[in-house]
Amino acid sequence: MKQAELYDLFGELDAGVFLQKVSRGLADCALGAVTTGKPGKVVLTFDIKQIGSSNQVHVKHAIKMAKPTPNGRVTEENSTETPVYVGTGGKLSVFPDKQEPMFKGSQQQAEG
Repeated sequence: MKQAELYDLFGELDAGVFLQKVSRGLADCALGAVTTGKPGKVVLTFDIKQIGSSNQVHVKHAIKMAKPTPNGRVTEENSTETPVYVGTGGKLSVFPDKQEPMFKGSQQQAEG
């Protein structure tokens, strides 16, 4: 997977909210690390399961953060799911590679 494709996918997970959570988690842990001198930690987890017999998968994406504080640490966990299409070569997107006609015969009616 190319870097741009990965960034696009992260932007699509949970309608863009997942990318915001990752960004916020990194910022909070980094701030905690520089203000306390203690290490912080951000862990991303992805569980992938096929939806029926389709070319779609449920991607369960989770973030776990441990922000250091002067007297310990604050931890937070968050998990959500996004259905994703698996395209050519394993490309992941919330949109299919090809869009099938919604209604049978609709393309013929539109052309005729």
